[in-house]
Amino acid sequence: MDLRQNIFKPHSIHTSPLDQGEKNSNSGIGKYKPLPWSNYFDDKRSVHVGDTQFNVYSSGLSNTGGPVFVFHHGAGHSGLTFGLVSKYIYDSDPTRITVVAPDFRAHGDTTGDNQENLSLERQVDDLVGLIDALFSEGSGKNIMLVGHSMGGAVVAHAAKSRRIKHVLGLALIDIVEGSAMDSLSSIPGFISARPSAFGSIESAIRWHIDSKHIQNTKSARLSVPSLVKQTSDGNGSQSVWTWRTDLLPSQKFWHGWYSGLSKTFASAPTAKLLILAGTDRLDKELLIAQMQGKFQLELLPAAGHTIQEDLPERVGDALIFFYKRNQPLDISEIRRKNPTPSESAGSS
Repeated sequence: MDLRQNIFKPHSIHTSPLDQGEKNSNSGIGKYKPLPWSNYFDDKRSVHVGDTQFNVYSSGLSNTGGPVFVFHHGAGHSGLTFGLVSKYIYDSDPTRITVVAPDFRAHGDTTGDNQENLSLERQVDDLVGLIDALFSEGSGKNIMLVGHSMGGAVVAHAAKSRRIKHVLGLALIDIVEGSAMDSLSSIPGFISARPSAFGSIESAIRWHIDSKHIQNTKSARLSVPSLVKQTSDGNGSQSVWTWRTDLLPSQKFWHGWYSGLSKTFASAPTAKLLILAGTDRLDKELLIAQMQGKFQLELLPAAGHTIQEDLPERVGDALIFFYKRNQPLDISEIRRKNPTPSESAGSS
């Protein structure tokens, strides 16, 4: 699926034709029933940073000794887009791993003033401030930054800035500067072509699946409810579900999100992973950097744009392997398995 097909949400007001079908039949209601966040995260809390109350999903916040995977969603999504992959990673080592998936500014259940400011600089400040609020500077936790689409631009610039301590790795999911910049002029058309009101949450979930915006039904049942809100249809006769985040007003920021991203990513001072649905999305800058071995490339051609939702286990495996490949050596563990002669004598 082209980046243009899934980066922004609809703006014009018209109801999905799927709603009528659901009114006439109860078949499939269970199939599209929303799933609770608590099936995939241990904790949901509000964290105050600056002018915003960030809604944060997490598991293992009190864990020590292991990595912290911090996920940043794309435009129009929410932290729950990483629900399945977060659980998969956390369950691989639940006594050590921490996963954090916030709803960032103007998305999901996050609230506050100045939510319309989605500039790259503002979003980097938000990410840095949120990590500082969750983890003390002296905690020494190794941070793995993972960003999808627009979120990839945010984490790349945050890593390049060195404002976040102990960044062990940087992973971008389906975002390349070249294809993103080429698609910007088409985005308003895609916004107006999509339904922007649904008769029910189930209808919104079904639309995402039928249109192949999300190819994993379970993930859609988890993430889509956080993308819509219940409002009046304008006539006062019934309620409809409309998009929670209207991104058209943020058009002035779109160019800034992606301009220079490839160079920023390739030069970030940490280990790097790029997960794409196809090699055709690599631009010249990244092709050269990839040939020079500046980052690891993982291709998952069976997925659409929301790779983390379509193939959560494959993405989870890639991120776990990426961490293990770049984790710092545990000297105490090496000594335990290979004691020196004096240590061996002392224990005998």
